[in-house]
Amino acid sequence: MDVQHRYKTVSALFIALISLSIVGCLGSSSGIDENMNRFPSTANPGFTPQAFLSDSNFTALELEIDYMPGQQPTQAALDSLKNFLQNRLNKSQVTINTPTEVASAGEDSYSAEEIRELEGQYRNNFTDSRGNTLHAYFLIVDGKYQAQENVLGIAYFNTSMAFFGQTISEVSSGIGAPPKEKIEGTVFQHEFGHTFGLVGSGTPTQSDHKTAASAHCTTEGCLMEPSVETANFFANLFDGDIPDLDSACIADLQANGGK
Repeated sequence: MDVQHRYKTVSALFIALISLSIVGCLGSSSGIDENMNRFPSTANPGFTPQAFLSDSNFTALELEIDYMPGQQPTQAALDSLKNFLQNRLNKSQVTINTPTEVASAGEDSYSAEEIRELEGQYRNNFTDSRGNTLHAYFLIVDGKYQAQENVLGIAYFNTSMAFFGQTISEVSSGIGAPPKEKIEGTVFQHEFGHTFGLVGSGTPTQSDHKTAASAHCTTEGCLMEPSVETANFFANLFDGDIPDLDSACIADLQANGGK
């Protein structure tokens, strides 16, 4: 049975059991089932942080990107994301595959369930624990997030993130608006932060810097502060530069296998 078929079988069994959580949940640090040689790709965000952060199980990371018509990500945003990943992960190789256009689902807004179903249709690359490469996935849709229209991106599985192209386009339009590549670069990196288990949702905190209501950082200006994944950040607080992780978030990553 090939990896893609195994993924779809696991998805069918688990989607009904796993509740969507943008902030993730605590779980096994590696997430690898040694008996089944299968890496779980449909767990909650933050379930497998060490698989991303360290080189103990996987020495390379490969990112697959699908986008709906009109939503192709900017190369500048992908370049800044690659630099971010190389700076924070103990991987000998980070590869961002050439983005692939997929058909629009024709919706004005997308629910989390619809996004999971679309991944099942379009995603091609999955992780086998016997290999050296960890696979992650981006889907950029042409609508808004149904649950909260000002949200720019979500981490919806432990290896999967979605971004809402219509909202990103609206935020980047108009006189004086931030350029699209800065918005994309910021939200791409922020959602990867959730995939890494920040803050306190899979990667333990080394100090008290977790917000009370969600897996975000209390430090103003940190990449992981709550507003960064919403349009509000770019309307009110954005100074034109992609925020960095603060020292507390970096310490958390370093203690859990990252850099």
